[in-house]
Amino acid sequence: MLGSPSLSVEWIAVGCLLTIVGWLIRFRGWTFLLAGYDGTSSVPDEVVAEVAGNTVLRIGLAGIAVGVVVALVDAPAFLPTVYAIAVLFAVARLLYRLHTYTPTKAA
Repeated sequence: MLGSPSLSVEWIAVGCLLTIVGWLIRFRGWTFLLAGYDGTSSVPDEVVAEVAGNTVLRIGLAGIAVGVVVALVDAPAFLPTVYAIAVLFAVARLLYRLHTYTPTKAA
């Protein structure tokens, strides 16, 4: 049975938007899209772009997946909560990786 079309369109639209923003951060280096990041960090811009861009890409693709699931089946009511918890863990992982960054020493 097909789910609510408006709800699935919302999930897919937001997921696509996040995927585009993640691509811009990761592959175009648009770190100015990150709130609070001004480039004066001890972490190089390339590392921030890679780590944050990958995180936003994953969150966006997961949002698209949730939208497809909502469109195709009668999704359980706890699915948005599971998505929110996954986003919290992804952001916590992102913050941990950026705060514990140590440059690699050339041998």
